[in-house]
Amino acid sequence: MHDLILKSVIEITRQRDTDSLELSLVTTLAQFIPARAIALYRYSGEDRADAVEEVVRLSITADGLTGKKYHWSGEKRTVAADRHLQQCLQSASIVVAEANGGSEHVLYPVVLEQKVAGAILLEGHEDEYTWRPIIEALLTIYSNYLAILHESERDKLTGLLNRRTYDSKLDKLLRAQRDRQQTNKYHAAGSDHRLVDPNCHAWLALIDIDHFKRINDTYGHLFGDEVLLMTSQKMRRFFRKSDLLFRFGGEEFLIILEPIPAEMARRTLERFSQAIAGHNFPQIGGITVSIGYSGALETESSHIILDRADKALYYAKDHGRNCVFNYEELMAEGKLSEQPKTQSVTLF
Repeated sequence: MHDLILKSVIEITRQRDTDSLELSLVTTLAQFIPARAIALYRYSGEDRADAVEEVVRLSITADGLTGKKYHWSGEKRTVAADRHLQQCLQSASIVVAEANGGSEHVLYPVVLEQKVAGAILLEGHEDEYTWRPIIEALLTIYSNYLAILHESERDKLTGLLNRRTYDSKLDKLLRAQRDRQQTNKYHAAGSDHRLVDPNCHAWLALIDIDHFKRINDTYGHLFGDEVLLMTSQKMRRFFRKSDLLFRFGGEEFLIILEPIPAEMARRTLERFSQAIAGHNFPQIGGITVSIGYSGALETESSHIILDRADKALYYAKDHGRNCVFNYEELMAEGKLSEQPKTQSVTLF
């Protein structure tokens, strides 16, 4: 038993991103705990108290050949939190609820930097007290290591993802997009499954605060930092949880929109631009942003996609600022060429 626990700890701390760490935690718990299902929930504390994000769910059934059969659901989704989950999140304490057949469902809070970050649910978990020391120890290791990864992945000022995580996050999203496209390709005509719209793919947008240097020079860097922080907060509230938000350096932000149609991507980014322009920043008043974006296809590299969005961004900045331009549309209209531009993204 001790050797297995040690190997599990090694496996947890071997992970290099939060997505892998979450899967590793659930896998490790499944090895020790006699549960029918294990689910991990993420909680921001800023949204509705009755809604959380289910990060991953593992269902476990008996198998005559191997002993256990695992069924993974790794599609992140927002779910309604029942009263037991709400109690766990709000009280930061273990909650035990009786389920059908006399078994127990047990909820453990996940604490990150002294705040409740989520919860782990063990369904059909019998003899809960026997396994509590192991569960609590693994959750403590997970929380401590999550804090380290969180610090390495996040921008210190805004809390958004930082630039170093861009490649891995986009590659993972594009792989998921390719898998969904492949799955839909094999659905027969006339089935209940709707085929994926060819324009329904991920989008990468670069957002640059207009005349940011002037803000720093006029009001000072403390006010400049406040503008960056408030902009990031508006991004969190405006975009979906499934969209990836980055601070890409200085006054530049990057957003990866999960697959949506082309027109919806344009409307979303234009509404965000208008939301920023209509906001009154303390002491400074109004600011605007320029946005350039491009389609993110699973067949293209992350650097190519980034460079295209960057070209659209500089077109926006060169043509009045406070506007939104799409790379593919600019190319189709002959307003951009493939000639190298004088200003380019620094990748390293």
